[in-house]
Amino acid sequence: MRKTLLALLGAAAVLGTIATPASATTRETREFVGHGSSDFGLELIYARHDARNRATWAGFTDCEEYDKILFPYNATVYWRCTR
Repeated sequence: MRKTLLALLGAAAVLGTIATPASATTRETREFVGHGSSDFGLELIYARHDARNRATWAGFTDCEEYDKILFPYNATVYWRCTR
């Protein structure tokens, strides 16, 4: 009787861990846009700084730049961030 009870409890424990979804954290992804302008060629640096500040204020630290638009004296960067 005791062996049967232990076997059933063991099987329930194994099935319970398999049947329950893993408690993995959900990843949140957001996109941020940074704008910068400069007469001295620093517009891209300013745009990246703007995007980084927006992402940091929202609590995102893992970011990648996936697009940028450069005009004379103006730049826009697009960042995709996850947390």
